[in-house]
Amino acid sequence: MQDASAPKPPSLIKLGKLANAKKFDQLEEHWPEAVANPEYPIDDLMSLSGQVHRLGELQRADTFASALIEQVESRDGAEAALVAARIAVDQLPEDAPAVHTHLHRLFLVVNNEFEALPGLIKLLAGDANADQAVAAKKLDLYCALQPGRYFIDYNFIMPGVVETVNEDSGVIVARFEDRRSEYGPATVEKAYPKPQNYFPALVLYDPERLCAMAHDDPCAFVKLAIQADLDGMLTYKNLKKHVIKLLGDKGWTSWWKNAREVLRHDPILGMGAGSQPTFKILRQADRYEDRLRRRFDRNKDPLEKLKVVLGYLDETSRKGAKFEADNDLLVHYGNAVAKMAVAALKDDPALALACLSVHYRVAARGVDVAKPNPRAALAVLSKIRDKGSLVTDLPEVLLARVLDYLRESQPDHWAGVWCAAMRRAGRRQCDMISRGLVEGGKTDELRQTLVLAVERPTQSPDLIAWLWRSRHTTGPMARILQGFEELDTARCLEALLVMSNAVGHLHAVSGEERHLKVLETARADLTCNKADPLLEVIRESDRETLMKLRPLMVDNNGLNPALKSRLKLMLRAEHPEMFTEQLKPWQDPGIIYTTEAGLRLIQASLNHIVEEEIPAVAKQIGEAASHGDLSENSEWTAALEKRDQLASRATTMESELKQAKVIDLDMADSVTVNVGTRVTVREEGLDQDTVFTFLGPWDTDSERNILNYRAPLALAFMGAGVGETVEFGEDEDKRVWEVKNVEPGVE
Repeated sequence: MQDASAPKPPSLIKLGKLANAKKFDQLEEHWPEAVANPEYPIDDLMSLSGQVHRLGELQRADTFASALIEQVESRDGAEAALVAARIAVDQLPEDAPAVHTHLHRLFLVVNNEFEALPGLIKLLAGDANADQAVAAKKLDLYCALQPGRYFIDYNFIMPGVVETVNEDSGVIVARFEDRRSEYGPATVEKAYPKPQNYFPALVLYDPERLCAMAHDDPCAFVKLAIQADLDGMLTYKNLKKHVIKLLGDKGWTSWWKNAREVLRHDPILGMGAGSQPTFKILRQADRYEDRLRRRFDRNKDPLEKLKVVLGYLDETSRKGAKFEADNDLLVHYGNAVAKMAVAALKDDPALALACLSVHYRVAARGVDVAKPNPRAALAVLSKIRDKGSLVTDLPEVLLARVLDYLRESQPDHWAGVWCAAMRRAGRRQCDMISRGLVEGGKTDELRQTLVLAVERPTQSPDLIAWLWRSRHTTGPMARILQGFEELDTARCLEALLVMSNAVGHLHAVSGEERHLKVLETARADLTCNKADPLLEVIRESDRETLMKLRPLMVDNNGLNPALKSRLKLMLRAEHPEMFTEQLKPWQDPGIIYTTEAGLRLIQASLNHIVEEEIPAVAKQIGEAASHGDLSENSEWTAALEKRDQLASRATTMESELKQAKVIDLDMADSVTVNVGTRVTVREEGLDQDTVFTFLGPWDTDSERNILNYRAPLALAFMGAGVGETVEFGEDEDKRVWEVKNVEPGVE
């Protein structure tokens, strides 16, 4: 223990007063005790030496400073002593040989591997008249610019590397990639040293070291790149550029796949969200799980909250994942999502179902959350009248999880939901749903869904385009689709063309981008596989099928002029007779014959849709839109769908009206059965006559035997004369009539 009765060492203030009073003997007496006191700052003690020097006691000042340097070296080592010597030469710029000797010696001790240093000390500080403070600054710079060290010169864009240092002349030879430059004692200040891990220099001069670091420690690699950026940030684009320069394009893909997870979990590295994040170094450590929890809790959008949970589940379940899931975080997620499901049940059953599916995934990890109840999912599902609305109500990633959840938890009900979703789904979703149905043994349900879509192509535009392309690939799904007899190539082509025509008109009316995207996809799909499937239909279909397809090919609202011209040339090349042969009235697909009354009827129906029904739906859309978030607004979605259906019907009617032609008396006054004729016939085995009138599709009246001339029975009679027999049907259903009379059926 320190003797309490021993005198206390003099304070710095007292020592300063002794120096100012020129009481140098007393100061010298207390100096050993002062320099041995670690609580006295070296700067302050060296200032006292400088004060003594300025008061003319040069030798005594040199002794004081020298003693302090020796004490620091003994206590703290050579590097600290060199710092003290640097301070000393600032305070004692001249007539301090002991200090100067210490300075030169310590430079050599601290930089003992710098071979050129002895010569540089002699060159810069060996002259008795040399300014030691200036020399020390230059020696510091030279020591930082040893061979192999990096620096920047603002006259060059890229950093430089020192190649040689001449100890006799002080000339530094440096390389700037493929150029060289020299620096001497008078110009060395232009060089600004950089540390040996300076990223831009390593990229140029030591890429092997960076490659090793990128593989062994991706976090250190990224942090090094961030530190070299003036803004202290690293964009995904620049990170990719750096890695590609080192590892190549393929190397980047592999590196990013493996490094992304490691980078995300580093507690001191801030990594932005999204597929192309920005990186920065955090001021303090922050656990990845803590960041995720805050992000989840602060997010006000329930769908985005669910995406956060799914992202974490995927990340920690991926094969080869480097980090295990944090149980506390999973419990927090599971309990929160369960509460979200209850809250959404009344107003948003689709969201509630998505919450249940995510809760189910969390519970499957074996953490301490409520056990999933399959009956709850069924109850929620019953509240969704239109199961296909899940496609528009949920983002794609959540829709996929909901469908998987239903398949696992509802073995008796899942297929119906999947099929309803498929009718509204996009191309990628159609791929996923079709595979799931087949894998789940629901091939018949898939077939029925596709048949229904082909029958109503305007209701499932993406599905129709997917069907056409998918059935003409070479994979397992193509073989399954080709095995559906109801979905032959010609029928699928007709559905694609009908859909394109309707959507083309919708786009012309509304200008909506979603319609344009459907059209662009349909146009590309139509000529897939070098148009071989299309040529197959044109070559192998019968005349009736081709006559039906011809107007859909050459007068389609959804196809551009170049594509329509190409289709017309393909038809003409394979079937030139279709463009030269005189068609019978009932054979011409480009004309729809009708009466004046039928024409007025269809025009009135069109006017009612355009002037009353569509404006009414537009009003519903506006009212529904005012209710809030459109992504969760089923009324708005239903109104949009109804508008599209009405617009599709109006499009079809307008197209048909363009083809309409009133039946004239010359056509009806025919000796053979024709469009517009009234025919008296007697069926074989009966004793009474029957009268049929063959008019247009808008004139039909089954109770009065007025038939559409395009109906199968009507086509059987077309062209028959009085006395001829007409057969219709096959085997047991075969019926035979004799034509008794043919007369005009219109006035």
